[in-house]
Amino acid sequence: MAKIVRMPTQAKGGITPAEKQLMDEHAKLWISRAMRTDPIEPAKIVPAIEGIYAAAGLKKPRVVIVPSPLVMAFAYGAAAAIWYAHTATRAATRAATRAATHAATDAATDAATDAATRAATRAATHAATHAATYAATDAATYAATYAATDAATRAATDAATGAATYAATRAATRAATRAATDAATDAATDAATRAATDAAIYEATDAAIYEATDEATRAACYDLAGASGLACASEWTRVYQGGNTWAPYEAYLTAARDILGLRLPPHTGYAAWEQAAIHGGFRVMHPEFCIVSDFPEILKVDAENRPHCETGPSHRWRDGWSLYHWHGVKIPAEWIENKASLTAKTALTWPNVEQRRAACEILSWAVVLKELKAKTIDRDDDPEIGELVEVTLEGSRERFIKVLCGTSREFALPVPPETKTALEGNAWSYGVEPDLLKHIEVRT
Repeated sequence: MAKIVRMPTQAKGGITPAEKQLMDEHAKLWISRAMRTDPIEPAKIVPAIEGIYAAAGLKKPRVVIVPSPLVMAFAYGAAAAIWYAHTATRAATRAATRAATHAATDAATDAATDAATRAATRAATHAATHAATYAATDAATYAATYAATDAATRAATDAATGAATYAATRAATRAATRAATDAATDAATDAATRAATDAAIYEATDAAIYEATDEATRAACYDLAGASGLACASEWTRVYQGGNTWAPYEAYLTAARDILGLRLPPHTGYAAWEQAAIHGGFRVMHPEFCIVSDFPEILKVDAENRPHCETGPSHRWRDGWSLYHWHGVKIPAEWIENKASLTAKTALTWPNVEQRRAACEILSWAVVLKELKAKTIDRDDDPEIGELVEVTLEGSRERFIKVLCGTSREFALPVPPETKTALEGNAWSYGVEPDLLKHIEVRT
């Protein structure tokens, strides 16, 4: 058995039972931070953000706190577009007077304006989000996080102890902390929120917003910065950081420090990033400003930590922006808030398969089959092969296989109308021959 070594610059040899217990508690701490629903505290998040910029060698930014990730994204779009227009104007003036003012202004403005000058020849919306923010965003995110976090556990550890030390440290901490917090937080926080924010903004740029909060936010963005502001908003993921929703990696880094005892020079720079992960949610970074979202006031999950609520939103922020999920699947709000709008016909014909399954579960399969007077055509002894049923939709006969997935949840798949058995329908859904599928089922 490898000798366990614990020094400020070394951590190798696996972990002790006592350390494993501490890591379990450490993971719970970061899970609670990822699931936070208390209001954000300006007195704590603002110094943390300023510290990140300072660690990257950037000037102190304007820090703006907003009530939700949706407002954050649109506010970023408007502000980035406005700053880009301002910078482009300055760049044009600078080009006209450079010969006379080069010595006095070049050192102070060159880095800030060159990118905008080059970008002026590109499309306005791309330039607003990419050229005007990329250099400073890269410095604020990559430089600060790489030097302060990655180096703290990877480059610095490698240099101090060699590959074996890093491997041991990584194995000891990541397995006990990051994996646990990944499973408990990602589906419920970062992934779900990021996808929903992206979807809302995509709809906004296509003028397809249908929820009042989204529409008001989109309109405000357009009033401030026009079409370029909306285009910038659609690019928000280029410059975002997850804050408390990136808890898995933070748990990994801090466990190496707090439990295994690593004390490395980059930990000094990491301190501000850590505080921002504890005290803030999603944020977007710009050389002039940082916009930080408040935490949700509601965050509900199922037994597997997937976002889920049967009676209301799984996520709701204090401005009213809400997301609805059914066991991790994003669903239309009306399926929960106005259950009468969800019919068996909708459930069985909804284009997205996962949402179709969720709709059938919300209604319950008993209701779906009863409402459509489903007729059983064939039922396989294996519930994972399922049952072939036939229903009448808008005057035509349609066939579905009702199957039980590996998580013991039922869902429906449409199959060709000529399908004669459940096995045939199930095999068709996988694109294989029935005999092959049956052979696989027998072997397993």
